[in-house]
Amino acid sequence: MAQKIESHPSTITTATTEPPQTTQDHPITTTTTTKNHKLTLIPLIFLIYFEVAGGPYGEEPAVKAAGPLLAILGFLIFPFIWSVPEALITAELSTTFPGNGGFVIWADKAFGPFWGSLMGTWKFLTGVINIASFPVLCISYLENIFPVLSSGVSRKLAILGSTLFLSFVNYTGLTIVGYVAVVLGVISLAPFIIMSLIAIPKIHPHRWISL
Repeated sequence: MAQKIESHPSTITTATTEPPQTTQDHPITTTTTTKNHKLTLIPLIFLIYFEVAGGPYGEEPAVKAAGPLLAILGFLIFPFIWSVPEALITAELSTTFPGNGGFVIWADKAFGPFWGSLMGTWKFLTGVINIASFPVLCISYLENIFPVLSSGVSRKLAILGSTLFLSFVNYTGLTIVGYVAVVLGVISLAPFIIMSLIAIPKIHPHRWISL
C-alpha cells in the first residue's frame, strides 16, 4: 500500500529591520522679534505739555489783571507748589501700580473696580468734550490770518478737516503722535519766542516791581 506523502513547500519569512535612527528630527521653529517703538523723551515732554497747557496763552491777561510783579511771582512760584508735587505723586503711583491705565488703576486699587470704572468713564467724557474744542480754538486763531475762516461753510469745513486729520494722527499710533506733538509745539511756541526776542531791547526791569 503506497502512502501518499504530501510535501508542503517550506515558506521562509525574512523580517526586515530598519536601522535605528541615530538622529532625531526636531521641528524647525522660527521666531520673529518685533521691535517695540518706545516714546522718546522729547515727544513725551511735548505730549505732557499739550496735555496740561497747549501753549503760553493767558499770560498777557494775567499781567494785565494782576500787574507785572504778581504775575512774575506767580509764574515762578506756581510750578513748585503745583507742578512739582503733582509730578512726584504721578511718578510714585506709576511705579507702585505699573500698567496702562494711570489713575484708573489707582482708583481701582484704592476704592474698588466700580470707582475705577467710573473714573475712566468720567475721564472719557471730559476728554471728548475738552478735545472737541481744540479744533475750534485752532481755527479761531487762524481766522486772524485767513479771514475767510471766520464764518460760513469754509469755517465748518476747516474745523471738520482739522478734526479728521488729528483723529487720523491718533489712529496711526503713539510714536507718530509724539512727533506731531513736537512739530505742533514748535509752531505754537515760535510766535512767542520771536516776540520775546524782539522785545529784548525794550526791557525795563524797573517796571517789573509795579503792581
